[in-house]
Amino acid sequence: MPPKGHRRRVLSSTPLEVLFFLNGWYCASYFLIETLIFIYKGLILPYPTSNLILESFLLFIYLGIEVARLFLGCRGNQCEKKLPLVVSLSLSIPAALLAVYFLLLQTYVLRLETVLSCILLVFYGLEAVLSCTTLITLCREPSY
Repeated sequence: MPPKGHRRRVLSSTPLEVLFFLNGWYCASYFLIETLIFIYKGLILPYPTSNLILESFLLFIYLGIEVARLFLGCRGNQCEKKLPLVVSLSLSIPAALLAVYFLLLQTYVLRLETVLSCILLVFYGLEAVLSCTTLITLCREPSY
């Protein structure tokens, strides 16, 4: 219990929460646009079927990781809990690796995919910085 007359500070980060919200919308848009691009590449380009299936599977894995990452990050920030924020931050690593894969290592990379993946990596960088500062704030504040 806090001492008498002591008001509890709000430790959650508003900029981080706004970034999670915007990234949620961007993630949905990214997934939809990438799906349409894969359909386009499968119909127009001489895309090997096995590569198309593998890269489509990786896109769905990316979606699962991203949904879990954003959910845990929002909950950790809103509830001022360290563990969900740490898990969200650690899930940023495989999500960023998949974004780099879609940026550089696909069978065919379109210019649109390059731009979309670069924006995604900027989101991850900003969220990582803000998540770390929020975690530092949460660790420094005494709990009553």
